[in-house]
Amino acid sequence: MSRITTPVSLLLATVLALSPLAVSAFGFAPTPTAVAADGDITWSVEPAPTAEGGRRTFDYQTDPGTQINDTVLVTNQGTTPAEFLIYATDARNELETGAFGLLKREETPIDAGAWIKTDIDKITLQPGTEASIPFTILVPSDATPGDHVGGIVAAVLTTGNEDGAAVVLEQRVGARVYLTVSGIPDVGVETSGFVAGFTAELNPFAPGTMSVTYDVRNTGNLRMDVNQKVQITGPFNIPLGEFTPEPISNILPRQTVRVTSQVPAVAALLLAWSSVTLVPGAIGTAGTPVDDGAENTGSSPTAPTETPDAAAAPAIADPAAAADPAVAAAADAPVVETQESVEFVPVTSSAFSLAVSWTLLAVIVFLILAIFLVYRYVTGTRDRLYDAIDEAAEAARNDALAGASGTRAGTA
Repeated sequence: MSRITTPVSLLLATVLALSPLAVSAFGFAPTPTAVAADGDITWSVEPAPTAEGGRRTFDYQTDPGTQINDTVLVTNQGTTPAEFLIYATDARNELETGAFGLLKREETPIDAGAWIKTDIDKITLQPGTEASIPFTILVPSDATPGDHVGGIVAAVLTTGNEDGAAVVLEQRVGARVYLTVSGIPDVGVETSGFVAGFTAELNPFAPGTMSVTYDVRNTGNLRMDVNQKVQITGPFNIPLGEFTPEPISNILPRQTVRVTSQVPAVAALLLAWSSVTLVPGAIGTAGTPVDDGAENTGSSPTAPTETPDAAAAPAIADPAAAADPAVAAAADAPVVETQESVEFVPVTSSAFSLAVSWTLLAVIVFLILAIFLVYRYVTGTRDRLYDAIDEAAEAARNDALAGASGTRAGTA
């Protein structure tokens, strides 16, 4: 169950571009806080329980062309009446964090969010009351195989003031909808935009830090977890450093997550090659140690392993039972014709960069210059000494020749 609390003192503190459904790349984010001008509002959105018990998410496995009927519960747990906007939209991963999020209300959904129709789009609830809101999912007959993810949202609009101008803020909470359409599964991951840069320490003899940035994209049609390992090598394949970034959890099909990692204690050996190994796997495999070159066979994509707080709910196959979610939950789920297992293949990408300590380079240049100047001074002094000796010897020779000539002249 998602929950949202709104203390008056935090007016305008919420950044509404982020979905309250957000889940970080490494686990569930804290419960978000929204703001209401007229008092505290606390509300929750969750799937209606079935005969099998409560659920944390809507989780369906179905065929193309199927209609699914279900119910979502919206509960006003606050102290004031509140009006809630009810709508569905597509899910996405936040680019910079990998967190689970939703499209903004003004953005038009084109996937699962477009298939979901709620019976009402607005409701007012008194404190301590809840509403059961039926909705229908119409899966298109040409729906592509794999995972389609969205959310059913209950949002509260509030007014505030920013820089002297009135603004309308939207705070929202919702329940996730995971829908797996039968067909041939496709799994794949790729990297792009790999950039590496070396930052040296001021101490010329201290190792520096290698910064690597790259985008990870889920190119398949199934949700997955992705484990990572970054390795730095120098000339002649000398190991310089290794780092294991946090895994990316629950990356959705066709979504991209940007990863930035810092690899410390990298020696400055002029040249460095940075490589990242991505090991995709089924949901629930985040945190598995990365074994270079190993292939990972995931669990069946028809029943992916979810985090412990997400209980699966069967899809509704019997149209007659669809009118009652509790009865429909007991109906047999449609056969999802996918492979029993899929093979997740690791991917490696690399980038080249300089690894230079400029202070060490300055010291080396200074030493070379000093040695050169000393050499020039020593060789110059030696040359001048030799020249002086040669001049003295030449002068002595000339004097001796001049004396001998004078002696011979006097004798004559």
